[in-house]
Amino acid sequence: MAVGDDNVPKWAADARASLLRGGGGDAWTKIVNLWWAYEKKANFLGPAKGKGAAIRPKEVSGWISRARSGGPSPAIIDVMSFASRWWTWWIDINPAWRARTGNIAKRLAKEGEGDWASVASTGPNGLLNVLICLRWWYDALGGGEGGMSEWKEALEDVEWALERIW
Repeated sequence: MAVGDDNVPKWAADARASLLRGGGGDAWTKIVNLWWAYEKKANFLGPAKGKGAAIRPKEVSGWISRARSGGPSPAIIDVMSFASRWWTWWIDINPAWRARTGNIAKRLAKEGEGDWASVASTGPNGLLNVLICLRWWYDALGGGEGGMSEWKEALEDVEWALERIW
């Protein structure tokens, strides 16, 4: 593992730069900073294999095969399909105690407490994959308002989770 300044692995520095390029607003910057603090606390170490790989958006596999290189976001032709696949994956990797019944407008409960082990992964195969998908989703929206409310809902949910994981 190549390490740069302050014992930060190259994958982490590159990922942070990719996440912070090109907008997203203050809420996005906050989420990236929460993720970064979590990674630093874990010394940028994580599992060799990610969670929920079977249902995560297929674009993640392509990104991993390119050694998680920066560069442009993948071409996402159908943003709503990508958003749906992201939500399916995010719901799957969240703890069961967050499951909602009945109210599909708000996909996961934002109350209660419990174990976060199912989502609290660090390293290149952890929460970075969730965040990079959010980056691609935002980029695919192209700054337009169409679909932005759903992206913001996802952002709020990830922020809520990140603030409680540790």
